[in-house]
Amino acid sequence: MTRRRLARTPVRGREAELAFVEVRLDSLARGEGGIVRVEGPPGSGRTRVLTEAAASAKRRGTRVFHGGADPDDRSPLGPLFEGLLSGEVADAARLRDLATSPGQRFWLLQELGDRLREAARGGPLLIVLDDLQWCDDLTLLAFHTVAAGLSSEPILWLVAVRGGSVPPGVRTTLDRIQRAGAYELSLGPLGDLAIARITEDVLGAVPDPDVLRVARRAEGVPLLLVELLDALREGAVTIEDGMARLPAGPGPVGRLPSVRRRLDLLSDAARELVETAAAMGSPVTVGLLAEALGRPSATLISAVREALDSDLLAERGDHLEFRHALIREAVEAGLPLSAGRNAGKPRRHAAEALPESAASPAERPAPPTDRAPTESTSTDSTPTGGPAVDAGRRPAASDLTATAAVPAAEPGPGPPESGLSTREPGLSVRESGLSAREPVATDGPERPRGSAGAAPLLRWTGPAARAHHPGASAPSSGGLGPEAEARTRLGLARRLFCRSDFSEAVRHARTGAGLPGIPAALRARLTALLCLALSMSGELDAAEQAVAEALAAAEATGDRAAGATATVAASVVHFHRMDWSSAVGQADRAAALAAGREVGPSAWIPEALWQGFLWNAAGRSAEALALAEAGVRNTRSQGRRAATRMWLANHARALLDAGRLTDARAAAEAATAVSDELAPGDFADAVLLPTLMCVALHTGDQEAVRAYEAEALRLRSADAPLLRDAGAWTTALTADFEGRPDRAMALVGDVTVTLGAERPSLVGPLDPAEAPVLVRMALRAGAHERAAAAADVAERRAALNPDVTILAATAAHARGLLANDLGHLLRAVRLYEDCPRPLARASALEDAGRKLAVTRKAEAVPYLDRALALYTRAGAERDALRVRRRLRAAGVRRRPSPAGHVEEWPGLTAAEAGVARLVAQGLTNARVAEHLSLSPHTVASHLRRVFTKLDITSRGELSRLAATRDSGE
Repeated sequence: MTRRRLARTPVRGREAELAFVEVRLDSLARGEGGIVRVEGPPGSGRTRVLTEAAASAKRRGTRVFHGGADPDDRSPLGPLFEGLLSGEVADAARLRDLATSPGQRFWLLQELGDRLREAARGGPLLIVLDDLQWCDDLTLLAFHTVAAGLSSEPILWLVAVRGGSVPPGVRTTLDRIQRAGAYELSLGPLGDLAIARITEDVLGAVPDPDVLRVARRAEGVPLLLVELLDALREGAVTIEDGMARLPAGPGPVGRLPSVRRRLDLLSDAARELVETAAAMGSPVTVGLLAEALGRPSATLISAVREALDSDLLAERGDHLEFRHALIREAVEAGLPLSAGRNAGKPRRHAAEALPESAASPAERPAPPTDRAPTESTSTDSTPTGGPAVDAGRRPAASDLTATAAVPAAEPGPGPPESGLSTREPGLSVRESGLSAREPVATDGPERPRGSAGAAPLLRWTGPAARAHHPGASAPSSGGLGPEAEARTRLGLARRLFCRSDFSEAVRHARTGAGLPGIPAALRARLTALLCLALSMSGELDAAEQAVAEALAAAEATGDRAAGATATVAASVVHFHRMDWSSAVGQADRAAALAAGREVGPSAWIPEALWQGFLWNAAGRSAEALALAEAGVRNTRSQGRRAATRMWLANHARALLDAGRLTDARAAAEAATAVSDELAPGDFADAVLLPTLMCVALHTGDQEAVRAYEAEALRLRSADAPLLRDAGAWTTALTADFEGRPDRAMALVGDVTVTLGAERPSLVGPLDPAEAPVLVRMALRAGAHERAAAAADVAERRAALNPDVTILAATAAHARGLLANDLGHLLRAVRLYEDCPRPLARASALEDAGRKLAVTRKAEAVPYLDRALALYTRAGAERDALRVRRRLRAAGVRRRPSPAGHVEEWPGLTAAEAGVARLVAQGLTNARVAEHLSLSPHTVASHLRRVFTKLDITSRGELSRLAATRDSGE
C-alpha cells in the first residue's frame, strides 16, 4: 500500500539525482553508454529513482529491461533473466542451461554479451537492476564482466544497491565498476522543503507546525515518512480550511508496513532478538541481550548478523541500536503487553550500564537524577534538596563549567549574570556566561557560588525539561544557594528571551523571582524580565498586572536596568493594544533608562531594539536607521556577535522599508554570516527571513525564493509563536508569488484568524505596511471575509492612532483594494507622500493606475510612471517589469533605465554595491563569496572595480565611506 502510494505521489527532494539521470539518458541517445550506481539506505527511494528513470527512457523511445533481486530467490542469473529475457534479448532456454551447467560460465558470458551487443545495434538500451545487494554470485559476475566488455556500446546500466554493509561479493562488484568509471548517486535524507511537500501530497492539505514536527520524526527517509503519514491519516489528522492538524496530538507509532515486512523475513531467533532489543531500549550490548534472552552470547552471533543485514539494527561501537527511532517504536508496537513489562528490568539495566555518550538522541535514557523512585531504586541515596549524581559523573559536571573555553558574558547595564543551558534546543556552554579564562569567584557577590553544582541546570531548559517535568515545579538546584540559582535563572531567562522561547523565559524568571532570601535588586530584575517575557508571549493581562510591581521594585532599589526592562514590557502591552503613542513614549523612556547619558544604545538588546522597531513601524525611518547603524557599530566593536546579529537584522528590515533593496539584502546576508557561528532560532531569524524573502520577491530572484522557502519551513515548526508566525508569513508570500493563493491563505490561517486579537507579532501581516499585501492575497484566494477582517483591523489601528500617518495610509490602501474603490486608493497615494516607505507608495500608485486604466487610460499613465520610477530606484526589478506591462497596455512604452546601478552608490552596479556593502561591514572575501554564491575570484574582481570607481585603496576607507554615506553627510 505504502509503496504504491509512493509511486503515485510526485517525486520530492530528488530533483538533482533525476536531473543527473536525464543527462546520462541524453548521452545514451548520442550513443554513449556507461554505468550509474544509485546507493542509499532502506526506504531512501532507490527504487523510485530507477522507476522514474525507466519511465523517462521509455518516453524517449529507448528500450528498457528492468530486473531486480529477491532475498528469497537466489537462483543463478535470476535478476538478469527477469529483465533481459522478458524483452526477448536472449534465448531463455539456452541461457538457463548454460547458467546451471558446471564449467559453462565462460560461454554464458560470451552468449549474453553477444546478445546484448546485437540488441544495441537496433538502438540504445537501458538495463535497470534493482537491489544489487541480494543478487547471486553469477548475476554479479555477469553484470560487471558484461558491462565492462560492452562499455563502447550504447547501453546504460542503472543499478541500485543498499548503502552501508553489503556482502563481500557485492562489495567486490561495486569496487570493480567504480574502477571502470561508474557514476555514483548517493541518496541522503530529504530536506525540510521536500518533507513538507510530501506531507501535503499524502494528507491532501497544508500541514500545520505540529504535523510537520511529527513528519520530521522520519528524519527524511521517504518510505518511513509516507508510512508515518499514512498512520496519521487513520484518525489523528483532521482537515479544516485546507490545513491538516492534530487536534488530539500525535498518537503512538503503529506497526509500519516496511518494518513488518523486514521482521517477517527474519528467522525466529533473529526476530526474537530484535523484539527483545525494542523492549529493552536502544542501544544495548550483546551481553545484555543474552542476559535478557537467557542464552550464552556466542549463540547470538548468527541472529545479530541477520538483524544487522536486515537494516533493522546497526552497530555503534560495542553496542547495537535501531537504525531509526521509528523502527524501534514500530517493533515495540507489535509486542504483546507482557513482553514490554517483562523487558522493563533489563531495559533499566541497559540504561544504567551505558555511558551517556553511547545513547542515540532519540533513545538516550534520562539520567538517574530525573528518574522517579521505583521499588528497585532506593530514595535514601538521594540527599534532600539535591539530585542523585553518580560519583563517577560529578567530575565531568565540574569540568564542564570549570574548563570549557568560553567567552566572557556580554556586559549588561549592571553586574553580569551567568547562565547555563544545553546546546540543544537553544544555547551552548560557549554562551553561558561562565568563562574558563575568568575563574569564577567563590565568594563574589555577582557570581554564583559552587559553579560545579550548576551543571544540573543544564537540564532545565527547552523541550527536554518540559518532557522530563511536565507540569512540574522547578527542578532542584543541585546544591546552588538561592542567590546563585536566581542569578543563573536570570541569565537563562535572558538568553531564552533572545531565542524567542518566551514561555521558557517566563518559567525561569518566575521561579527565580520566587526564591527566598535573594537581594531586592536581583528580584527586581527577574520580575521585570518576567513582565517582558509575558508581554511577548501574549499574556498581556498578566504582563500589565506585573508591570506595576516591577516598576515599584525597580524604583525602590534604584535599579535603572530593571526599570528599563519593565518599561519595555509596558510599551509592548500598549503596542499590541494599538496605543502606539503610549508605546513609543514608553520605548523612548526605556531606552533612555538603559543607555544613560554617557553611552550609546543599551548593552542589553531589548530596550533599544524595541525602540528601533517602533520608530520604523511608525514611519520614523531615518531615526530607526541611525539607531540600528549605531547598534551595529557598537556591538561589533565590543565583539558581541549575537547582539551584532540582532542589530543587523533590525538594520536590514529598516533598509527594506526605506526602499534600499540592495543594502537590505547585504545587511541581512551579513547577519546570516554571523549566524553561521551561532545557533539559529532567535528573534533575528524572525526578522531576517521575511526581509530576505521580500527582497527576493521584489527583485524576482526565484532561486533565492526557493532557498528562503526551505528556511521558512524550519521556522514554521519552531516552539516560539513569533518564529512560527514569521515562517508562516514567509511561506505564504512564496505561495502567493507562485500563483497559489489558496495555499497562501491556508499557511497564514493561524495568523490571520486572530487579526483582531491582541497578540505579539513583530513581523509579517501585522506590520502595518503589510496589511494591503494580506488583503490582496486574500482577495486572490476568494477569501473575502479574511480580506475584510484585515482591512477592518488596519482601519481600527489608524483610528486609534490619528497622529501616525502611515497607519492611515495603509488603512486607506487596504480598504481601496477590498472595495476596489478609486477614492480610497487616491487617498492612500496622498497619505503615502508623507511616509518614507517608497515601495508601499509605489504599490498604491500602481493600484490607483490599474484602477484608472480600466476607463481612463490617459489619467492612469502618470500614476504608473511614478510607480515605475520608485520601483526602479529601489531595484525592484520584478515590480518594475509588471508596471511596464501595465503601461504598454495603456499604449505607452517605457524603456528600462540603465540596468543594475544603485542610486545610493552612484556608478556601482548592483553586484558591486552588494560586495561593497558586505566588505564595509567587515566580511572577508571568502565570506562574501559564500553568502553571495560567487567565487572568491569574482568577489575580488568586484572589489577592485569598487576601489577604482570610488577612488579608494583599502577596506578601511570603504567602511568609513559607507558610514559617512549612511549618516547622510
